[in-house]
Amino acid sequence: MLAATLRSLAGLRLTDDDGDEHVLELLPPASDAELRAVEAAIPGPLPAEIQDALRVSKGLAKGPLESFSLVDLEGFGLEEAFPNAYSIAHDGFGNYWVLDLLPGSTAWGPVFYACHDPPVIAFQAPTIERFLLDAVAIWRSGPRSPVDVVREDVVHRIWRDSSEPREADAAGDAALRAFAAELPQGAVIADLRQPVVGDGFAWGRFGPRTTIRRAGEEHIWAVIPPERKPGFFQRIFHRP
Repeated sequence: MLAATLRSLAGLRLTDDDGDEHVLELLPPASDAELRAVEAAIPGPLPAEIQDALRVSKGLAKGPLESFSLVDLEGFGLEEAFPNAYSIAHDGFGNYWVLDLLPGSTAWGPVFYACHDPPVIAFQAPTIERFLLDAVAIWRSGPRSPVDVVREDVVHRIWRDSSEPREADAAGDAALRAFAAELPQGAVIADLRQPVVGDGFAWGRFGPRTTIRRAGEEHIWAVIPPERKPGFFQRIFHRP
């Protein structure tokens, strides 16, 4: 449970790759007013697991990331991709880890990394607890933390690969077929219904005028190139 994980992390001494020692510090518990504010800000009920965690702590006062908080950090847009995004962590460079909260959701997750440079969305973790443990692993010895891998490597790989996108296979998949039928020519579909760490899509693939469309509440998105307007000579010589 997330509350137990937070308790276990308080005061933990870790040494980073440079040999510097750090002590994890928790933020205080959420007040009743903050709990009410969280409940008012989300589209569905506040899960019991999150209520219990908030009564232990709102997040990390000191940790490997710029911030980690169960009280929405705000600052994240891109409503076309995540209509009910809830930011839980920030890297200090304008990029956020966000929850994709849905009206009928009874659990908080999954966690996505929303990056603006490059403009990419990447799947990070299935749960907050997994994300928190992976974030803390930045200050642990051993294999690189998945959080570090996603923000340092994966987003650039997704951006490079977006130049040669793979078409989603809609055969035998009613949701994909219905969604694809609504899209204009040139749209690229990203199916993240069964993602692994590092899956994602380039939300800015076609520049600042890229359109993002989502298949309802499914973890299926499309990025759509801007509509091409006729040039000057086309307008002249193709007048009705």
